[in-house]
Amino acid sequence: MRKKTIYLLLFFLSSSCGILLPATHTLKTNQNKAEQYSKTITQKELKKHLKILSSDEFEGRETTTIGQKKAAAYINKHFIENNIKSPYGDTGYLQSFPVDVLDFSKVNFSYNGSKLTFIKDYYTFGNPINSSFNNIEAVDVGYGINSFQRNDFLGLNVKEKAVILKEGIPNGIIDKKEGNWRKKVKTAKKEGAIAVIFKKENYSNTDLNIKKYLEYPIMKMHGNQKSKPLPPVFVVDEKIIKELNQDTNTISFKTSVSQTKTSENVLGFIPGVTDEIIVISAHYDHIGYDRGEICNGADDDGSGTSSLMSISKAFQKALDEGNKPQRGILFLAVSGEEKGLFGSQFYTENPVFPLSKTIADLNIDMVGRQDTIQQDNNYIYLIGSDRISKELHSINEQINKKHVGFKLDYTYNALDDPNNFYQRSDHYNFARNNIPVIFYFGGLHEDYHQPTDDFEKIDFLKLERVSRFVFLTAWELAYRKKTLSK
Repeated sequence: MRKKTIYLLLFFLSSSCGILLPATHTLKTNQNKAEQYSKTITQKELKKHLKILSSDEFEGRETTTIGQKKAAAYINKHFIENNIKSPYGDTGYLQSFPVDVLDFSKVNFSYNGSKLTFIKDYYTFGNPINSSFNNIEAVDVGYGINSFQRNDFLGLNVKEKAVILKEGIPNGIIDKKEGNWRKKVKTAKKEGAIAVIFKKENYSNTDLNIKKYLEYPIMKMHGNQKSKPLPPVFVVDEKIIKELNQDTNTISFKTSVSQTKTSENVLGFIPGVTDEIIVISAHYDHIGYDRGEICNGADDDGSGTSSLMSISKAFQKALDEGNKPQRGILFLAVSGEEKGLFGSQFYTENPVFPLSKTIADLNIDMVGRQDTIQQDNNYIYLIGSDRISKELHSINEQINKKHVGFKLDYTYNALDDPNNFYQRSDHYNFARNNIPVIFYFGGLHEDYHQPTDDFEKIDFLKLERVSRFVFLTAWELAYRKKTLSK
């Protein structure tokens, strides 16, 4: 009885904490040869790539911007110069995908001929229809409610007009849902209104987070808009409306806030004997500017991108010297990660190779620094390695024990991790499709998403060791005869 209890306890610990019992799987490939090629990944080359990727010339590599496209071109050039093939054949290395960019600062709004200032006097939000109107009548409709208890539109003609209304609900209204802004906008649309204006009390001291959010462009994966377009909605300082109010009021506005742009994944490929593949991924985009300062993203994720590029060169060298892998290796440099994992989502929805033939994704994100928790830099966080394939976890641990010697930290692999890192990088879109993954992660530091995430702060010995670690794990997956088990 006690022995059975101990076994059950050990099984529970292995399942809940990401810790396996002693490995039952063994490494199947030539480890001396693997180590030989891993040593071609050097600090010198990693520095060369990262210095360029994290330079001011690339302007923070924000998705859809010129800087992001320069980074894509640099990675593309690397694949060409090292004879790494494209999975598309002769049609290039880029996988383009559409991104909707919403820039609310481009809205124009005037009240009774006076042009108001965005954020200072008013703001707009939501998913507005791109439209433009001049001097249309604006009708005050009280709270804008039309229910069994009250009809603020009774006797008013608001068709092809704008409506001005108060937030909230008056005393006596039973259904509190009548105060919801979206319901009020839908009611106004049903009555024929083409724009809605909410009068905001104490405007300068309210909705501060919303205003800050709207100051900069917002990106959405094209086709991911779940809400239907509504009439343009404006939240306006009530004091200004009172100051400019006339017997008959008019507004003019232009809400061309939405523009569809493109971004690119960059794909390099080494063919294998079989039709199975493994993916090595890293996102090369970053957040661009913060209050006018360039955020160069040396660690996030210039480190992972430089690693991917160096790993690809090492594998190509092995291929050139007659070592063809059993499985193909796809080097997937994605953009749009910072906006919502756009690039990896697009790839997994439009894969070059069937996902059923993709046996694993090894994802590298922020691996060049020491975080604020660890006592030294001899560690790496591993996330997701045991969630779908216990064998993948075991292989990775054996590679570390034989070649690298990191302290492997599974803190963020816990199912109840409050940071939810498992869903916050590009491996997640593969895991969602039941593909085994490992997320190699260095943790957060004080320069995360700051203009101070610079090249000079990277620990290149750490980056070299992580890169070799990923290479050696990928080698085992790619060159072994038997496929990975789940």
